[in-house]
Amino acid sequence: MSTKTLRASSIRAAVGGALLLAALGVAIFVLPDASRHRDEQEKARKDAKALLTAQIQQLGERQQLVDRLSLDQKHLDDLEKKMPSGNVGQLQWELSKILYEKAMENGVRLQTVKYGLPSREGSKGTDLESIDVEFTVLGVYNAMKPFMLAIEGSGLPFAVGSARLEESPEGARLSVSLRAFRHSGITPKSEAVGQEEA
Repeated sequence: MSTKTLRASSIRAAVGGALLLAALGVAIFVLPDASRHRDEQEKARKDAKALLTAQIQQLGERQQLVDRLSLDQKHLDDLEKKMPSGNVGQLQWELSKILYEKAMENGVRLQTVKYGLPSREGSKGTDLESIDVEFTVLGVYNAMKPFMLAIEGSGLPFAVGSARLEESPEGARLSVSLRAFRHSGITPKSEAVGQEEA
């Protein structure tokens, strides 16, 4: 019986040793691999989080751009609706009326207003026509800025080309050059037909 017990103990010791060696093998080979795999997963998680944050930021920037473009398109549509489509005399009358009204409201005196000839230069493919306008205003310096802000806020379709403020015996003199726009009613098709007939 002692031989059998000794043999069973030896077998158990051998199995225990084999299991210990297997556990050491797992500890040496598998645990570092598992640790490396865990580190890789953590790095991948951080990279994915950083990528998601960057994409959310890009999406926000693009949404701001879309909102700004939509607002610009709305302003263009509003400007298009307000753009006069009558004859040149009607546009000149509207401009003169606005200039005189805003001058009186802001305590300045409109000295001269000059209108150029209508031009379709630079409006290829549209029915837009432009008219150059020059005017001179006299008054005190403090009234010039509100006057120009009132003109710019009038809603008429024009772009200020230049403005010169100088001193004169009557006070401050503001000389402004702007370009006003209107619908001419001449579409690109009718213009092409007219050129072919000529």
